[in-house]
Amino acid sequence: MEIETPANRLKVLIVEDDRPLREILGVVLEDYPHDVVFAENGARALKLAEQHAPQLILIDLGLPDMHGFDLARALRARNAPVRPRLVAFTGFDSDEHRQQAAEAGFDDFYLKPMDLVAMEQAFDQIFSMQSS
Repeated sequence: MEIETPANRLKVLIVEDDRPLREILGVVLEDYPHDVVFAENGARALKLAEQHAPQLILIDLGLPDMHGFDLARALRARNAPVRPRLVAFTGFDSDEHRQQAAEAGFDDFYLKPMDLVAMEQAFDQIFSMQSS
């Protein structure tokens, strides 16, 4: 049974294999009124996406068990009741990576590392796009 999320709260899944960065993201996201879960690899992300039906998924492209592009394709191939917004959150910056991300089904592309202020600004922008 799925639990309804209040209108001002988003269900968010963050897929990041770097533990310190997951912890930093957790601290940054504490100030937001959203329900956030974390996955450290693609397999766990697929399982959590099925269980939690996130509206927004931030994906690191360089995961240990699969590439973020493959994860995005797998998420897009699911017959989910809600189409989540997929955001690439990566250190790979080239036109080729951006093109591959778009082809894999990503909606947005953000570079890391980001300082905390830039990260908060990115989340503000992502969350406002998702809730509109």
